[in-house]
Amino acid sequence: MTDNHHQTTPSGRPRARAFGISFDGTPGPFNAITDVAGVAVGYSTLILGDGALVVGKGPVRTGVTAILPR
Repeated sequence: MTDNHHQTTPSGRPRARAFGISFDGTPGPFNAITDVAGVAVGYSTLILGDGALVVGKGPVRTGVTAILPR
């Protein structure tokens, strides 16, 4: 049986190893940056307003992701 579980991301996009790019070690249990000891990941999403865009007023759809060494 072939294990293709780690060949694509949850969205279906190919991972580097699917193209034959090798890395030392093996994937962690979640195959994610959060598997790395000492790394924390956080995010914030801002959704305000609805309707047509009015420049400088909204609506707003934005977010930020932070990757922090701990």
